[in-house]
Amino acid sequence: MGRRKADLTESAPYFELARWLRSLRERAGLTYREMADRAGRPGCSAVTLSRADSGSVLPKCAVVEVYAVVCGAAEHEARSRWEKTATSAGPRDRGEASVLSVPRRGRGRRLELVYEPAHLLEAMHRLRHDAGHPSLRELQDRATDSGFGPLPRSTLADVLSGLRLPSEALLISYALACGQPGHRIHAWRAAWGRVRRGDGGLRGVGVQGVVDRLAG
Repeated sequence: MGRRKADLTESAPYFELARWLRSLRERAGLTYREMADRAGRPGCSAVTLSRADSGSVLPKCAVVEVYAVVCGAAEHEARSRWEKTATSAGPRDRGEASVLSVPRRGRGRRLELVYEPAHLLEAMHRLRHDAGHPSLRELQDRATDSGFGPLPRSTLADVLSGLRLPSEALLISYALACGQPGHRIHAWRAAWGRVRRGDGGLRGVGVQGVVDRLAG
C-alpha cells in the first residue's frame, strides 16, 4: 500500500467524501501510483489522487469519478457524492480560487437590484430554495424534458458552490427549471448582463475575466 497516509479527522472540511474515497482504496488494495497507471488519464496523477482524499480540498468531479471507478465503485455514485459535497459545503480551500462565497439563506435582495456576482448567486440559491430545493439531477432532467437548454449537473454544482459564474444560457435554463415564469426571464437576463458588464463596480481580482471567459 506504500507510505501510510496521514489520519483523516472529522474536522476536515470534506471529511465524508474523503472517508468514502479512502475506504474504496483500502478495499481495492491499491497505491496511488497503481491507481494513476490504471486510470491513464491526464490530470489524474498519483499526487492528484492522493490529494483528492486528503479531506482538506474539494477535488474536481472528474478526479473523484476516476478515483472511484479505478477502485471498483460506480461512476454515478461518485458523481452523486461529489455533487452533494459541492452544494452543501460551499467554497473553502479548494486549491483554486473561488469566484465568490455561497450566500446564507434569507430573503435577499430583489432581482432588479442584482449587480455583483455574489448578488446573482444569492438570487439563484433563493430561487432553488423557493422551488422546494430540487436535486441537481431533477433540475437537469426538467431542463432537458422541457427543452429549456442544457443544464449539466457538474457545471451547475460548480456555479451553486461559488466556483464559477453561469453563462447566460445556463442561468436562463436554471431559472426556467426552477419554475420561474416566462415574463421574469427578462429580469434574469438583465441581472446577468449587469454582472457581466461589472456595473456594480466589481473589485475582485480576476472576477471580470472569469465572467467574460465563461460567458463566451
